[in-house]
Parts: sequence; C-alpha cells; structure tokens
Amino acid sequence: MNSILSTLLSLVSIISPVIVFGTSCYFLVKKSSVEAILMTIGSGIGLLVTLFYSALMPLLISSQHLAYTEVSQYYSVIGIISFIASMCFAAGFVILIINAIKKNNVFHDQFPKSNDYQ
Repeated sequence: MNSILSTLLSLVSIISPVIVFGTSCYFLVKKSSVEAILMTIGSGIGLLVTLFYSALMPLLISSQHLAYTEVSQYYSVIGIISFIASMCFAAGFVILIINAIKKNNVFHDQFPKSNDYQ
C-alpha cells in the first residue's frame, strides 16, 4: 500500500508536462508552423524525460540495484536530452511571442488615433 501511494505521488509531477504537451499538440493541429512544431517536439521530449525521472528510473534503480556511478551516468545523459528539449520549446515559444507582437503592432497601426483628426 505504501509503495502504491508513493508511486501515485511521484506521478503528480507528470500533470503539468501532460498539459503543456496537450496544448502544444492542439496548437500544432490548429496552426502547423515552425513554432508549433518546435514547441510540440520540446514538450513531447520533456514529457518523456519526466516519465523517465519519476516512474522508470526509480523502478530501474530498485530492480537492477544500480551503483551510484551508473545512476549518475543515466541522469547526465537524460539531463542533456532534457536541456535540448527545453531549448526547442523555448525557441518555439520565442518565435510565437515575436510573431504575436508583430501581428499586434500591425493590427494596432491600422486604426487612426483620436488625435490624428485634429
């Protein structure tokens, strides 16, 4: 019973990556663009990394009785993969923000200001 509860509590950390990945997939379906692709790739890999950290790695450590050096090697490799995924997501998010600001400026400049007629 205690191991089931600890497993469920460790899966709580998966909620936000699932939401981010789902939102990125929804954005990709609605608008297939570079930023949507980057954000979906980054959040998908981030979700897999979170699953590895919270669910698979504790099971692997306990079943294989891995030494600290082996565990640290796994964490190092997954950390690098996680960094690359985060950079993909961040690049897509920055592109999305830049495009949204450009679109907002174009929309804002279309309407005359009240002091233009004086």
